[in-house]
Amino acid sequence: MSRITVLLARTARHVWPPKDPAERRVEYAIDWAARLGAGDALAASTFELPSGLVAENAVNTATVASVQISGGAAGCAYEIVNRVTTAKGAELEQAIRLRVKTR
Repeated sequence: MSRITVLLARTARHVWPPKDPAERRVEYAIDWAARLGAGDALAASTFELPSGLVAENAVNTATVASVQISGGAAGCAYEIVNRVTTAKGAELEQAIRLRVKTR
């Protein structure tokens, strides 16, 4: 099950639900539908993670980019950047904040 964030057209700051440092791999996703132009779709997606986090299995559908994340230190907040290219050639990016905390 993914922890998903839906991007809103005018909101700059987005946050994913927290990750426990003991969790091995958690799937996080970003729904780009509200930011895509009419008739456009995601063609490619990459995730840039800071030191301490590891990305695996980054994939995308026509509207959603997802990645599995592992690692992270309890009490830390990380900024992850998702960069996408659309079928019509638009290049978009969004920073998402991920807090790691022990449950």
